[in-house]
Amino acid sequence: MAKRTEVLLVQDVLKLGNMGDIVRVPPGYARNYLYPYAMAKPASGAAVRQIESLRQKAAKNEAERETKANQQKKTVDGMTIQIAARVAHETELFGSVGAKEIVAALAAKGIKVDPKQVHVHDKFRRLGRYAVEVRLHKNVPATINVEVVNSDPNAPSLDETLAQVAKDREAKAAAAKAKSEGKGEAGAEAAAEGGDAKQPEAGDAKKADEPKAEKPGKKDKADKGDKADKAEKSDKAEKSGKPGKSDKNDKANGDKAKNQKKAKG
Repeated sequence: MAKRTEVLLVQDVLKLGNMGDIVRVPPGYARNYLYPYAMAKPASGAAVRQIESLRQKAAKNEAERETKANQQKKTVDGMTIQIAARVAHETELFGSVGAKEIVAALAAKGIKVDPKQVHVHDKFRRLGRYAVEVRLHKNVPATINVEVVNSDPNAPSLDETLAQVAKDREAKAAAAKAKSEGKGEAGAEAAAEGGDAKQPEAGDAKKADEPKAEKPGKKDKADKGDKADKAEKSDKAEKSGKPGKSDKNDKANGDKAKNQKKAKG
Protein backbone atom coordinates (compact mmCIF):
# COMPACT_ATOMS: atom_id res chain seq x y z
CA MET A 1 0.00 0.00 0.00
CA ALA A 2 1.38 3.40 -1.04
CA LYS A 3 2.34 5.80 1.73
CA ARG A 4 -0.13 8.66 2.24
CA THR A 5 0.77 12.30 2.50
CA GLU A 6 -0.80 15.10 4.53
CA VAL A 7 -2.24 18.08 2.68
CA LEU A 8 -3.99 21.27 3.79
CA LEU A 9 -7.22 21.90 1.94
CA VAL A 10 -7.55 25.49 0.76
CA GLN A 11 -10.96 24.75 -0.78
CA ASP A 12 -13.87 22.57 0.16
CA VAL A 13 -13.50 19.23 -1.56
CA LEU A 14 -16.63 17.09 -1.79
CA LYS A 15 -16.40 13.87 0.23
CA LEU A 16 -12.86 14.77 1.37
CA GLY A 17 -13.00 17.77 3.68
CA ASN A 18 -13.59 21.47 4.13
CA MET A 19 -11.27 24.40 3.73
CA GLY A 20 -8.66 24.42 6.50
CA ASP A 21 -8.76 20.67 7.11
CA ILE A 22 -5.58 18.61 7.07
CA VAL A 23 -6.25 15.28 5.41
CA ARG A 24 -4.17 12.29 4.39
CA VAL A 25 -4.38 11.34 0.70
CA PRO A 26 -2.40 9.19 -1.76
CA PRO A 27 0.59 11.13 -3.17
CA GLY A 28 -0.61 10.64 -6.74
CA TYR A 29 -4.05 12.09 -5.94
CA ALA A 30 -2.48 15.18 -4.39
CA ARG A 31 0.10 15.60 -7.15
CA ASN A 32 -2.24 15.06 -10.10
CA TYR A 33 -5.50 16.58 -8.86
CA LEU A 34 -5.43 18.61 -5.63
CA TYR A 35 -2.27 20.67 -6.28
CA PRO A 36 -2.89 21.49 -9.99
CA TYR A 37 -6.44 22.73 -9.25
CA ALA A 38 -5.32 24.75 -6.20
CA MET A 39 -7.49 22.74 -3.84
CA ALA A 40 -4.73 21.88 -1.40
CA LYS A 41 -1.17 22.61 -0.31
CA PRO A 42 1.43 20.39 1.30
CA ALA A 43 0.91 20.47 5.05
CA SER A 44 4.22 22.22 5.73
CA GLY A 45 4.96 24.54 8.64
CA ALA A 46 4.12 27.68 6.67
CA ALA A 47 0.84 26.27 5.42
CA VAL A 48 -0.20 25.03 8.83
CA ARG A 49 0.02 28.59 10.19
CA GLN A 50 -2.78 29.50 7.74
CA ILE A 51 -5.19 26.92 9.19
CA GLU A 52 -7.06 29.27 11.51
CA SER A 53 -7.73 31.90 8.88
CA LEU A 54 -8.70 29.22 6.38
CA ARG A 55 -11.14 27.64 8.82
CA GLN A 56 -12.80 30.97 9.51
CA LYS A 57 -13.16 31.55 5.81
CA ALA A 58 -14.46 27.98 5.34
CA ALA A 59 -17.13 28.48 8.03
CA LYS A 60 -18.33 31.62 6.29
CA ASN A 61 -18.42 29.86 2.91
CA GLU A 62 -20.23 26.88 4.43
CA ALA A 63 -23.00 29.11 5.77
CA GLU A 64 -23.34 30.81 2.38
CA ARG A 65 -23.53 27.47 0.56
CA GLU A 66 -26.15 26.13 2.93
CA THR A 67 -28.28 29.23 2.42
CA LYS A 68 -27.93 28.89 -1.35
CA ALA A 69 -28.79 25.18 -1.20
CA ASN A 70 -31.96 25.88 0.77
CA GLN A 71 -33.03 28.37 -1.86
CA GLN A 72 -32.22 25.91 -4.63
CA LYS A 73 -34.18 23.19 -2.88
CA LYS A 74 -37.40 25.13 -3.43
CA THR A 75 -36.91 24.63 -7.16
CA VAL A 76 -35.30 21.20 -7.24
CA ASP A 77 -37.29 19.28 -4.63
CA GLY A 78 -40.10 17.39 -6.37
CA MET A 79 -38.89 18.33 -9.86
CA THR A 80 -39.52 15.85 -12.69
CA ILE A 81 -36.95 15.34 -15.41
CA GLN A 82 -37.16 13.08 -18.45
CA ILE A 83 -34.26 11.08 -19.86
CA ALA A 84 -34.70 9.43 -23.26
CA ALA A 85 -33.05 6.06 -23.79
CA ARG A 86 -33.05 3.32 -26.43
CA VAL A 87 -35.25 0.33 -25.71
CA ALA A 88 -34.18 -3.24 -26.45
CA HIS A 89 -37.36 -5.18 -25.56
CA GLU A 90 -40.60 -4.04 -23.92
CA THR A 91 -39.24 -1.86 -21.09
CA GLU A 92 -35.64 -3.14 -21.06
CA LEU A 93 -32.99 -0.61 -22.15
CA PHE A 94 -30.01 -1.17 -24.41
CA GLY A 95 -27.76 0.48 -21.86
CA SER A 96 -28.48 2.14 -18.51
CA VAL A 97 -29.18 5.52 -16.93
CA GLY A 98 -27.06 6.74 -14.03
CA ALA A 99 -25.81 9.84 -12.23
CA LYS A 100 -24.06 11.21 -15.31
CA GLU A 101 -27.30 11.33 -17.34
CA ILE A 102 -29.22 12.84 -14.40
CA VAL A 103 -26.62 15.61 -13.98
CA ALA A 104 -26.86 16.40 -17.71
CA ALA A 105 -30.68 16.55 -17.52
CA LEU A 106 -30.53 18.90 -14.52
CA ALA A 107 -27.94 21.10 -16.27
CA ALA A 108 -30.37 21.41 -19.21
CA LYS A 109 -32.81 22.97 -16.72
CA GLY A 110 -30.15 25.36 -15.38
CA ILE A 111 -29.37 23.39 -12.21
CA LYS A 112 -25.70 22.62 -11.71
CA VAL A 113 -24.76 19.77 -9.42
CA ASP A 114 -21.82 17.43 -9.07
CA PRO A 115 -22.32 13.74 -9.96
CA LYS A 116 -21.22 12.91 -6.40
CA GLN A 117 -24.25 14.81 -5.12
CA VAL A 118 -26.60 12.46 -6.99
CA HIS A 119 -27.28 9.37 -4.90
CA VAL A 120 -28.15 6.51 -7.26
CA HIS A 121 -27.76 3.10 -5.62
CA ASP A 122 -28.04 1.24 -8.91
CA LYS A 123 -28.31 2.32 -12.53
CA PHE A 124 -31.71 2.23 -14.16
CA ARG A 125 -32.03 -0.47 -16.85
CA ARG A 126 -35.77 -0.23 -17.60
CA LEU A 127 -38.31 2.37 -18.57
CA GLY A 128 -40.13 3.80 -15.59
CA ARG A 129 -40.34 6.44 -12.91
CA TYR A 130 -37.71 6.67 -10.18
CA ALA A 131 -37.20 8.84 -7.09
CA VAL A 132 -33.59 10.06 -6.75
CA GLU A 133 -31.99 11.95 -3.89
CA VAL A 134 -29.81 14.95 -4.74
CA ARG A 135 -27.68 16.26 -1.88
CA LEU A 136 -27.55 19.99 -2.60
CA HIS A 137 -25.63 20.44 0.66
CA LYS A 138 -24.66 17.98 3.36
CA ASN A 139 -27.54 19.37 5.42
CA VAL A 140 -29.92 20.01 2.51
CA PRO A 141 -31.26 16.90 0.71
CA ALA A 142 -33.75 17.12 -2.15
CA THR A 143 -35.67 14.49 -4.09
CA ILE A 144 -36.30 14.59 -7.83
CA ASN A 145 -38.46 12.35 -10.03
CA VAL A 146 -36.68 10.78 -12.99
CA GLU A 147 -38.71 9.45 -15.90
CA VAL A 148 -36.81 7.12 -18.23
CA VAL A 149 -38.72 7.21 -21.52
CA ASN A 150 -38.35 5.63 -24.95
CA SER A 151 -36.20 7.70 -27.29
CA ASP A 152 -38.26 6.54 -30.28
CA PRO A 153 -40.61 9.45 -31.14
CA ASN A 154 -43.19 7.00 -32.58
CA ALA A 155 -43.25 4.86 -29.46
CA PRO A 156 -46.25 4.94 -27.09
CA SER A 157 -46.10 7.22 -24.08
CA LEU A 158 -44.56 6.03 -20.82
CA ASP A 159 -48.00 5.65 -19.21
CA GLU A 160 -49.30 3.57 -22.12
CA THR A 161 -46.18 1.41 -22.16
CA LEU A 162 -46.28 0.73 -18.42
CA ALA A 163 -50.03 0.03 -18.54
CA GLN A 164 -49.58 -2.46 -21.40
CA VAL A 165 -46.70 -4.19 -19.62
CA ALA A 166 -48.78 -4.47 -16.42
CA LYS A 167 -51.70 -5.87 -18.44
CA ASP A 168 -49.48 -8.45 -20.13
CA ARG A 169 -48.04 -9.54 -16.81
CA GLU A 170 -51.50 -9.95 -15.31
CA ALA A 171 -52.58 -12.02 -18.32
CA LYS A 172 -49.51 -14.26 -17.99
CA ALA A 173 -50.08 -14.67 -14.28
CA ALA A 174 -53.75 -15.55 -14.87
CA ALA A 175 -52.80 -18.07 -17.57
CA ALA A 176 -50.21 -19.68 -15.31
CA LYS A 177 -52.72 -19.87 -12.47
CA ALA A 178 -55.36 -21.39 -14.74
CA LYS A 179 -52.84 -23.92 -16.02
CA SER A 180 -51.83 -24.96 -12.52
CA GLU A 181 -55.47 -25.25 -11.46
CA GLY A 182 -56.21 -27.31 -14.59
CA LYS A 183 -53.41 -29.71 -13.69
CA GLY A 184 -54.82 -30.00 -10.20
CA GLU A 185 -58.32 -30.84 -11.49
CA ALA A 186 -56.90 -33.35 -13.98
CA GLY A 187 -54.98 -35.03 -11.16
CA ALA A 188 -58.14 -35.22 -9.06
CA GLU A 189 -60.08 -36.74 -11.95
CA ALA A 190 -57.31 -39.26 -12.59
CA ALA A 191 -57.29 -40.16 -8.92
CA ALA A 192 -61.07 -40.61 -8.98
CA GLU A 193 -60.87 -42.81 -12.07
CA GLY A 194 -58.11 -44.84 -10.47
CA GLY A 195 -60.30 -45.35 -7.40
CA ASP A 196 -63.15 -46.68 -9.56
CA ALA A 197 -60.81 -49.05 -11.38
CA LYS A 198 -59.70 -50.55 -8.12
CA GLN A 199 -63.26 -51.57 -7.17
CA PRO A 200 -63.90 -55.34 -7.78
CA GLU A 201 -66.13 -56.19 -10.73
CA ALA A 202 -68.96 -58.74 -10.71
CA GLY A 203 -66.82 -61.33 -12.49
CA ASP A 204 -64.06 -60.85 -9.96
CA ALA A 205 -66.58 -61.29 -7.14
CA LYS A 206 -67.79 -64.58 -8.64
CA LYS A 207 -64.25 -65.79 -9.00
CA ALA A 208 -63.63 -64.89 -5.40
CA ASP A 209 -66.76 -66.82 -4.31
CA GLU A 210 -65.87 -69.98 -6.27
CA PRO A 211 -64.11 -72.59 -4.08
CA LYS A 212 -60.56 -73.26 -5.02
CA ALA A 213 -59.67 -76.75 -6.24
CA GLU A 214 -58.24 -78.75 -3.43
CA LYS A 215 -54.70 -79.89 -3.82
CA PRO A 216 -54.07 -83.62 -3.73
CA GLY A 217 -53.52 -84.75 -0.18
CA LYS A 218 -51.03 -87.22 1.19
CA LYS A 219 -53.55 -90.12 0.91
CA ASP A 220 -54.08 -89.58 -2.80
CA LYS A 221 -50.38 -89.44 -3.28
CA ALA A 222 -49.99 -92.74 -1.38
CA ASP A 223 -52.73 -94.42 -3.51
CA LYS A 224 -51.04 -93.28 -6.66
CA GLY A 225 -47.76 -94.63 -5.32
CA ASP A 226 -49.34 -98.10 -4.55
CA LYS A 227 -50.90 -98.33 -7.99
CA ALA A 228 -47.61 -97.47 -9.60
CA ASP A 229 -45.83 -100.15 -7.51
CA LYS A 230 -48.42 -102.84 -8.45
CA ALA A 231 -48.17 -101.95 -12.12
CA GLU A 232 -44.41 -102.14 -11.91
CA LYS A 233 -44.52 -105.61 -10.23
CA SER A 234 -46.99 -106.89 -12.84
CA ASP A 235 -44.72 -105.71 -15.63
CA LYS A 236 -41.78 -107.48 -14.01
CA ALA A 237 -43.76 -110.72 -13.60
CA GLU A 238 -44.79 -110.72 -17.25
CA LYS A 239 -41.23 -110.17 -18.33
CA SER A 240 -39.89 -112.97 -16.11
CA GLY A 241 -42.65 -115.45 -17.27
CA LYS A 242 -43.70 -116.30 -13.72
CA PRO A 243 -47.42 -116.26 -13.05
CA GLY A 244 -48.61 -113.73 -10.69
CA LYS A 245 -51.06 -114.24 -7.86
CA SER A 246 -54.04 -113.54 -10.04
CA ASP A 247 -52.95 -116.16 -12.59
CA LYS A 248 -52.54 -118.78 -9.86
CA ASN A 249 -56.02 -118.14 -8.58
CA ASP A 250 -57.51 -118.46 -12.05
CA LYS A 251 -55.75 -121.81 -12.59
CA ALA A 252 -56.94 -123.17 -9.25
CA ASN A 253 -60.49 -122.15 -10.01
CA GLY A 254 -60.29 -123.86 -13.44
CA ASP A 255 -59.01 -127.13 -11.94
CA LYS A 256 -61.77 -127.10 -9.34
CA ALA A 257 -64.42 -126.67 -12.01
CA LYS A 258 -63.03 -129.65 -13.99
CA ASN A 259 -63.07 -131.88 -10.92
CA GLN A 260 -66.71 -130.96 -10.23
CA LYS A 261 -67.67 -131.91 -13.83
CA LYS A 262 -65.95 -135.25 -13.53
CA ALA A 263 -67.74 -136.02 -10.27
CA LYS A 264 -71.11 -135.27 -11.83
CA GLY A 265 -70.32 -137.48 -14.81
